[in-house]
Amino acid sequence: MLQLNPTIDVWTPLGDGEAMFIIDYGVNVNTVWVVRLPGGIIKHFYSDDVRIYDNPMNGNGWDIKPKTND
Repeated sequence: MLQLNPTIDVWTPLGDGEAMFIIDYGVNVNTVWVVRLPGGIIKHFYSDDVRIYDNPMNGNGWDIKPKTND
């Protein structure tokens, strides 16, 4: 388990959140991100479902294009 300090702003299937921890169970299991969502809700997401926002100060802007279920 790794505590992220500072935390990382992320996009999840449930909306924007703040990644606080990463849990690695080994090579046979996808990495799990522990994310705080608005309202203090804590959820776990596999790394396949999390997108890290780029820093707009580097000139690329917000580069996230979330997956859709269309």
